[in-house]
Amino acid sequence: MLLRTFQDLKLLTQFCFCGLALWMAIAAAGCSRPSDPPPPRIAYVRGANVPLRDQLGPSSTLTGSLASGEPVEVLATRPRWSQVRSASGRIGWIQSRFLADPEVHERFRLLADQSDALPSQGAAILRREANLHLEPGRDTETFYHFPEREVVELLAHRVAGGVSARPTGAGNGASEFEAEGLPPAELAVQTLEDWLLVRAAGRKVGWLLESSVEMNPPVEVAQYREGLRIRAWFVIHREMDDGVERPWYLWATIRRVAGLPYDFEEIRVFVWNPNRDRYETSYRERNLIGFYPIRVGTQNTPRGPSPTFGLQVEDETGKRFEKNYVLAGRLVQRAP
Repeated sequence: MLLRTFQDLKLLTQFCFCGLALWMAIAAAGCSRPSDPPPPRIAYVRGANVPLRDQLGPSSTLTGSLASGEPVEVLATRPRWSQVRSASGRIGWIQSRFLADPEVHERFRLLADQSDALPSQGAAILRREANLHLEPGRDTETFYHFPEREVVELLAHRVAGGVSARPTGAGNGASEFEAEGLPPAELAVQTLEDWLLVRAAGRKVGWLLESSVEMNPPVEVAQYREGLRIRAWFVIHREMDDGVERPWYLWATIRRVAGLPYDFEEIRVFVWNPNRDRYETSYRERNLIGFYPIRVGTQNTPRGPSPTFGLQVEDETGKRFEKNYVLAGRLVQRAP
């Protein structure tokens, strides 16, 4: 009888402990705060005028577009598609390939910060739509997308390697593979490409292939390029002729040969001749090994403020130095 009473007491004690533990668990669950929702995922649009659709599927309709560099919140994802909300509150679906992570956006912002101190080397215009690259090279990260005819400022030049493929037997008749009835093998050929660092409105900075950009001086002087590639151009003075403004120009040019390890090799100054009603060459210097930046300004002289410009050049020993020039009337002279 005593043993049974002891067993009953033990069972009652276990029951009480289990009940107490259950009550404490329920109380703790009731008092705990709900978990915070995950932070929104932010991305940036890497294309220009990216189509925004109201839904997925063949019945979807276009509701607008998103601009290059615009921040959006990613609400949902599907294979190859993302649902986003723009800063203005528009919600829709875009292709996921048009979204860049915040890290990519930050790296382009840092590039823009680093480029703030670089003086413009002249205005250029895009010959076709193109993506801005973070570094020179076709396989580097891209972000901003520019349409054809976009106006940009040229800041810097760099040469990078490119790769093209051609059959191993090209130019030598049938290859040994073709003789065996096999398709010709392809040989990767290392090439050199010229890349330009450019800046557009809104501090959009990045690298473009030079073949997609054309320097854009006025046609009155651009007609004298003589097949050379313009690498920089500036207005160095403005004069009035019968009430019409006639700027004077400085430009720097280079041969159309890819991969040259410097930025320009010739400069030329154009001034307006009011007697002949045309632009004429005031100064020309060839066979330079020149590097950016070219700087222009003015200097006080006995004749009044005169245009000046300075070049960074390299001699035959590889030593770089600065050459400065000043205009005395319409004549260019070396400055001390």
